[in-house]
Amino acid sequence: MIQDKHGTLYWLIAVGSATSWHLRGVRVLTELADERTYLGVPPVSWTTGPGSHWRVPLGPGHYLTDAHRLREALAEADRAEYGLMPEGRQLCYRCQLPTDEPIPVDVEARTNGVGQIIYACPTHAPLYPTGQHLRTLTSAPATEHEGRR
Repeated sequence: MIQDKHGTLYWLIAVGSATSWHLRGVRVLTELADERTYLGVPPVSWTTGPGSHWRVPLGPGHYLTDAHRLREALAEADRAEYGLMPEGRQLCYRCQLPTDEPIPVDVEARTNGVGQIIYACPTHAPLYPTGQHLRTLTSAPATEHEGRR
């Protein structure tokens, strides 16, 4: 695993093993017909920052991350951070464009007591109005079980 100077993490996995991944906040770097992606790979001896370095160093028989296990771990982290993925595409509150990676940022109160979830695309989620905090939206039983009520 490589970490760049901005804190972004990169896992090296087998080519084609992540073609169907749809996770919020995860970008699969790949070569498309109209796009090329390059990743600067630091020397094996660079194992500490602040620049790009190996968070998990290469070693004999340890070159690629197991894509299946990585997908499961990232999916669990996604659910823990953002809650269940809603069905279908959602509109971003700011750009009003549909996103395949909706991030819940708030719940708008309604008079009937049922809140409307407000979503943002990954680009606009950090820009949600000041004074508001991104919220993890999960089911009421999970919330109660975890003592957040």
